[in-house]
Amino acid sequence: MKRERLLLPALGIIIGVALPTAPAGADCVSDCQASTYCDSDMNASGECGRRLNDCYLSQCNRPRVSYGAIAYGARSQAFGFSFGLANAGAAERRALSNCKKHGDDCEIVARFENTCAAVAGGNNARYATGEADTRQQAERAAMAGCSRAGGDDCEVQVWTCAQP
Repeated sequence: MKRERLLLPALGIIIGVALPTAPAGADCVSDCQASTYCDSDMNASGECGRRLNDCYLSQCNRPRVSYGAIAYGARSQAFGFSFGLANAGAAERRALSNCKKHGDDCEIVARFENTCAAVAGGNNARYATGEADTRQQAERAAMAGCSRAGGDDCEVQVWTCAQP
């Protein structure tokens, strides 16, 4: 992270924010400026500057990698998931902890970052996972895998997305 001072000449203010050292896919400063409505009263009161600074702090400091995990119990069909976490270990711990509240056969079955994942399971303890850019694609991949694995009456049991 590097600290930068942003000069917003139209508003007559300077804001100090921490910005990522590499671009995060989109220009967060431009996005914030484009999405923050400000009228003359808001400029005069400083509200506009506060709104922009809040946006910069929340959008420009977001991690570029978002981790998620799914824990699943094939026999019990218990599941737990996590998303939006800063590291893989935390994502796995949360998913497993959430699953164990509902079953005693839970294990981590999917680990992913900046994507979506799904688990499809059948009533004969067969299951498969799918990972893709969207929920729908992940669900389709999991369903196809469950059928290939010999699952009876496969259904999506759980899905989640971890996207920055």
